[in-house]
Amino acid sequence: MSARLIGDEVLVRRAARGVAVQAAALVALAMLLLIALVTVVVVREQTNAANDLLRSAISTADDVGDPPAGAWLVMTNSAGTATSPGLPASLLPDLATLRTEASEQVHLSTVEDDDGGYRIATGLSNGRPVQAVLDLATTHQERARLFQAMGIASGVALLLAVLLGVLIGRRAVRPLAQALTLQRAFVADAGHELRTPLTLLSTRAQLLERSLRRADADEDVLDDADGVLRDTRRLAEVVDDLLAAADPRGMEDGQPVDLIGIAADVADSAAAHAGEAGVRLRWESELQSAPALGTASAIRRATLALVDNAIDHTPRDGTVRIAVRRHRGDLILSVSDTGPGIGPEAAQRVLRRFDTGGHRSGRAHYGLGLALAHDVANRLGGQLRLAPADVGATFELVLPALAEAGPRKD
Repeated sequence: MSARLIGDEVLVRRAARGVAVQAAALVALAMLLLIALVTVVVVREQTNAANDLLRSAISTADDVGDPPAGAWLVMTNSAGTATSPGLPASLLPDLATLRTEASEQVHLSTVEDDDGGYRIATGLSNGRPVQAVLDLATTHQERARLFQAMGIASGVALLLAVLLGVLIGRRAVRPLAQALTLQRAFVADAGHELRTPLTLLSTRAQLLERSLRRADADEDVLDDADGVLRDTRRLAEVVDDLLAAADPRGMEDGQPVDLIGIAADVADSAAAHAGEAGVRLRWESELQSAPALGTASAIRRATLALVDNAIDHTPRDGTVRIAVRRHRGDLILSVSDTGPGIGPEAAQRVLRRFDTGGHRSGRAHYGLGLALAHDVANRLGGQLRLAPADVGATFELVLPALAEAGPRKD
């Protein structure tokens, strides 16, 4: 399973193709509707014209020798039945039926046989039963030519629509491509500028930690110094992750990352923040290992954002829990708090950037933590979701599992 980030060029091309497909689909739908409308109108007009021709032929019939073009007449009298030359034998009427159907009101019908289609009108002319038969071959040929012309026009229109859609799509996504380029440039510049002070900070932290050890400082102070060193290394990893994300050549495939180690690491890093807020921080897992495909720094950053958000929304003496479990083919890292909770109507809003509503602590908030965690989950082929909870809020970071995770061994 691959967890490669989708490159900007792929996104832009997909957007352009999407616009082209939509434009072609709209044109195709419009052409289909137009063809259907033209078909209905043409068929109706041809039928009405045939009916008018047959009625006129019956009303003006004196003999069978002068029928309209493409038509035949059948007339009966006391002497027998007369027909126009060339009338197909299969259309010779039954005299009893002809006399029965003939009336002042012209009766119309259509007959199809191996020779083609015919429109038949039966009525009275000067009190005599008359039948007019119209060959529909010419009508069908005209209709076929019309449909062929509309088919060719539709194909040309569809091709032009695709070309126009591609052109419009490229122009439409050009601002998106420029924005993504500017974003990459900003991230790359910011990451590069952060590297130097981070290197100096890491060097000074190492010197300070060595000095404290030589001075036999208290264990608590040494632990804090080690924590500062770990935090500077993680911050450097974050900067490296930002620089890799800004690389237009894309990122390499992710590596197996143990979510249990991430949970324990984040719990240790956030312990000081939780202690200052008067919040108990716990983590638990029934799994021995929980390997997911991704980048450790990105998953750690997303988890830390969830924990930081949970601590800020948990009252004093409350509890924040980190848990790792497996469900089918997914690994779920959940972060639960005992705060006021989040209503269903705000479930999607809190994942947007710069949503700052509802936080409790006095720190400045910009509504980026949950949004960044959401982006990380999507980039790694997973999702960030708000799970139902009786108390507080529970966010679940769902990632595809790499292998079967066994029970934890104590």
